[in-house]
Amino acid sequence: MKTDEVPRILQLNSGSGDFGGVSSFLYNVYTHIDRDKIQFDFISPNITTYGIHREEIENMGGRIYELGITGNILTRKLKLYRELKKFLNNHDYRIIHINSGNFFFNLFAVSAAKKAGIEFRIVHSHNAGDTNHSIFKRILFNILKPSLEKKATELYACSEKAAQYMFTKKSNENRKVSIIKNGIQIERFVFDAQVREQLKNDLRINDKIVIGHVGRFLEQKNHEFLIKIFAEIHKENNNTVLFLFGSGEKQEKIQQLVKEEELEDCVRFMGVIGDIEKMYQIMDVFVMPSFHEGLPVTCIEVQVNGMPCVLSDSITSEVKINENVLFVSLKESPQFWAHKVLSALESGRADNCDKIENSGYSIDSVAKNLRDRYFVMLNGR
Repeated sequence: MKTDEVPRILQLNSGSGDFGGVSSFLYNVYTHIDRDKIQFDFISPNITTYGIHREEIENMGGRIYELGITGNILTRKLKLYRELKKFLNNHDYRIIHINSGNFFFNLFAVSAAKKAGIEFRIVHSHNAGDTNHSIFKRILFNILKPSLEKKATELYACSEKAAQYMFTKKSNENRKVSIIKNGIQIERFVFDAQVREQLKNDLRINDKIVIGHVGRFLEQKNHEFLIKIFAEIHKENNNTVLFLFGSGEKQEKIQQLVKEEELEDCVRFMGVIGDIEKMYQIMDVFVMPSFHEGLPVTCIEVQVNGMPCVLSDSITSEVKINENVLFVSLKESPQFWAHKVLSALESGRADNCDKIENSGYSIDSVAKNLRDRYFVMLNGR
């Protein structure tokens, strides 16, 4: 079957050039879906999040579009509505899959899709909160949630918390929201002692204890607190190093904080790495003190690798599969967190790959689930 004869799903996400968790999820699904029967096209409001995988996507038959939207927070939403509607009017899609944890992004995007006459409009919640969540904003969300749902034909979420954040209580209670787990290619993340030894040697950290974190440098990830936690860890054990993977708008601010804390020799900014699974091998414990998350796929990946995790209790408990995952309140001090991280190191790695696969996080099963859902929309079965 020729690529042009295959139904195309338009995947929209709100990233701004940084390849984060949502982009990773969609790319993983794309590489595992039956592309002889379903094709994906990817569209971003401004710079595509898929630049590092452009060649692979295009070789697999996918297309990448950028709307080139800039401006302040309000004008960007208005431009999103206008430019997305114009794009959809000029292209032939029956399904648009809108992926974001931002309520207003989803609302403006699904409104544009409905106005453009797109038959099937999926709103997929990938977050469970907002760091700028004022009382006024919460009231406004609750007022506008029915409008969002009325414009969508399908409601998806990566976790129960993400579903509750984005959609009405009624829709959640009536099970109108489908939970789509953030699937991963499990075999990629299995612990490999030989790779670990080689990488630690290459990075000259053979004798170091590695604290790891993966996440875009955004407010919700709470990097400032993470640096304060590590400062306390390093006071207790100066044989520790912190590896930060990702990029984003707050990176320079965090780098400045590292200088102020005099931690430049033991905090490494590693950027965005395509084969992050290799870097998991060098980590001894994973720390994520986020203010909110949908269901962070990195937490599933590192559990395949087996390392202990110390996470904020703002992250949904659904993410816990292994026993060596600990949730800590953000109300606790950096010293308290540091103590929990150092204690977690004593638990060592777990080997629970079968448990993770049985929990429904295999990318093959998630891709098949989405393919079947698309087929029902397209074919009525």
